[in-house]
Amino acid sequence: MSLKSILVSLLLVFFSEKSFGTQLDAYTEVPAPGLDKYGGYKEIQLGATGFFRIQKTAERFWLVSPEGHAFLSHGINHLEPKWMKRFYNIDYWARAYKVVDYSDNTFKEAFIKKVKDDIKALGWNTLGCHSPNNLYEKRFIPYVETVRFVNIQHYRPHDADDFPDVFSSEFERYVDSIAAVKVRPLRNDPYLLGYFMTDCPILTPKDAEAHGNNIYGKARKASPTWPEVLRNLSGNSLGKKAYLAHIKELYNHNIEDFNKTYKTDFGHFDHLLKSVDWRLKSDPKNESEQRDNHSFLLKILERRYALETAAIKKYDPNHLIFGDKFNGNTDTPESILKVASNYFDVIFIQHYALWDELKTFMDKIARTTGKPIIQGDSSVQVPYENMPNPYGPHSTDQKERIARVENLYMNSFARPDFLGWHWCGWMDSWEIGGQIGKQHGGIQDPFGNFHPVKDFLSAFSRKMYCIATKAK
Repeated sequence: MSLKSILVSLLLVFFSEKSFGTQLDAYTEVPAPGLDKYGGYKEIQLGATGFFRIQKTAERFWLVSPEGHAFLSHGINHLEPKWMKRFYNIDYWARAYKVVDYSDNTFKEAFIKKVKDDIKALGWNTLGCHSPNNLYEKRFIPYVETVRFVNIQHYRPHDADDFPDVFSSEFERYVDSIAAVKVRPLRNDPYLLGYFMTDCPILTPKDAEAHGNNIYGKARKASPTWPEVLRNLSGNSLGKKAYLAHIKELYNHNIEDFNKTYKTDFGHFDHLLKSVDWRLKSDPKNESEQRDNHSFLLKILERRYALETAAIKKYDPNHLIFGDKFNGNTDTPESILKVASNYFDVIFIQHYALWDELKTFMDKIARTTGKPIIQGDSSVQVPYENMPNPYGPHSTDQKERIARVENLYMNSFARPDFLGWHWCGWMDSWEIGGQIGKQHGGIQDPFGNFHPVKDFLSAFSRKMYCIATKAK
């Protein structure tokens, strides 16, 4: 490690001990709230079922703990051993926890000790996305479980093979098999908060387009979209037949009108059915084509979500379904949110933004779906030498960061439709010389020195229910 990096670490220690005042000071100093074993707020009793559920009272939506108490999710993402095993900090953590063998089994004990210490210090009550619960021998905190039927995540490019024919019997059998393996063993687990599916799936042309490093992700090549893939299949596929039926309805069975839109010369719709790879890319300036693709995408999602949620409920009728995590940074359309609201218990989002922008997106969700919201993956970061370009909005210093986080948390949790925030992430990841396109920022540096925002989040966890109920 360079001398400059060591100095940066020492400065972080200094700042982590520095206190910044916040609006939380306006709330009466209250003792830690009385909580049940799952983190539920004992002052609000809503009826026990033995599992997490959602209830809307006259005041707001609540998650309800298995013991029947009001619950809001204050979660942490990316709790994984790998962040303590980078080339620049593995020796540090080995010495700190007297690890003599770097194998997963022995290092795992140090990781678990660190996780539990941090959860206690921050007041987190949920293991969010990318925080595998199977690392622990015994459940000790509510968690979100990933059950992924479709792998079209936003953080990597995809080809046509990644977009399955959801209308096929093969896809239906595949979904059932995934649910049988992933879902059935958890049906009686009271600590399970809900099932999360695909991480910011590539759905719209904006999701699919190539982009450079931006607020929520690193540079990525363009991907196809689902309608583009299915419309180019063979005539034997059910996906192509579904596309044809949709197109014939849109064009009132008039092939000439279709040809005008696509500048094709099909003599009959049967010729379109049999034509493979007839139009691999869409024309972004062709508004009619974009309309056709989007309306077919909604049918794809209806089919997909119906199969996936039915499979989950078949093997586990007890738990919530969070569904896909929708990308607010590509502005998920209202029509997609509306379809999702027919199948998911919450609208689960990832939106790296400051309050005004986040509020606009959440207002759209509320207006369109009437469903409660969980911010499933977001934070605010401060770049420094070994973290030049972390995910999320950038602040110039730690004081500005705290002010922005406070504004986000206080306003979000005061909303009657807001159920929780899962912070991204746990530990800064420097990587080699900070030269990768984006870095995962955390609540601490790679050596466990907490950033000052820790003080706000720790205080917030004590007063979260006062804020949600507007109690002083």
